Order: sequence, then structure tokens, then C-alpha cells
Amino acid sequence: MRSITYGEVSMECIVEIIDDYVSKNPHSEYQVIVGTDSQNFDKTKIVLVIAVIEKRKGGIFFYEITNVTKITNIKQKLYTETQMSLDCATQLMDAFEKRFEETGFDYTKVQFSIHVDAGFNGPTKEVIPEIVGWVKSCGYDVHVKPESFVASSIADKLSK
Repeated sequence: MRSITYGEVSMECIVEIIDDYVSKNPHSEYQVIVGTDSQNFDKTKIVLVIAVIEKRKGGIFFYEITNVTKITNIKQKLYTETQMSLDCATQLMDAFEKRFEETGFDYTKVQFSIHVDAGFNGPTKEVIPEIVGWVKSCGYDVHVKPESFVASSIADKLSK
């Protein structure tokens, strides 16, 4: 993954940065959010984002851009985006667990969720129950538009 601030970073490095970030002000509330968005060009450009947000103060983010064969079906694009978010969330949780075993970093104090770029006012509204159920069944909190700002704002901006 990449960061505007930190350059190329591994998942383990991201977790180390999150640990340092959270440790600077341990009394604040923090969220770690994974979100994905995509745009069609000659290929489908998919942007995956991990955002770390300190409540009322802002945050940092990491991103990865992938280009795949063009996906024209809106539901299939949403399934692909969600699968990428879930895969990333699993890798992130594994790295958090490893960091906990090595350093004692209590990542459970950080709120964790997945933001899906689907809303009730567009063509994705029909798929929301499936997607939300899927993400929840994997053990993650999930948000859709208008609360899914990591997918619909950060990832969206980078995908254009």
C-alpha cells in the first residue's frame, strides 16, 4: 500500500504506524476504516483505502490502486469492491493480532469498520441487504452511504 506521508508500506508497517498514531493521544477515540471504490475507464480502476481517524481531529490514510479487466455490471463491481475490503480487513486484523502478541498493542480499543460505496438512492440499493449481511457475517461493522465516507469520498477521489 501507499501513503502520501509514509510512501510504500507493508501491512505490518501500517499497523506499527497506527499503534504509534494511537499511542500519541491514548484518551482520544480512534477509528480504522477500510473502504473501496472503483471507476471504469478502459479498465476498472479500484482504489482500496485504510483510513485512521482521530475523532474531531482528522487522520491519515493508506491506499492501493489496482486495475482489472473492465467490470460493467454495477452489482459485480460492488461485490468485487466488497471482497477486496474484506480481504484487506482480514490481513489488517492478522497484522493487529501479530502486533498485539509482539508488543501488547490493544487494537480492540480502536473502532473498526468497513465502508461500502452503496446507497439507498441509486442502482446499488437492491444489493445493500446482501452486502451488509455478508460483511456483518464476516464479523465487521459496516456502513453504507451517506455514512460510508471512506469509500464514497477518499477512495472515490483517488479513483478518478
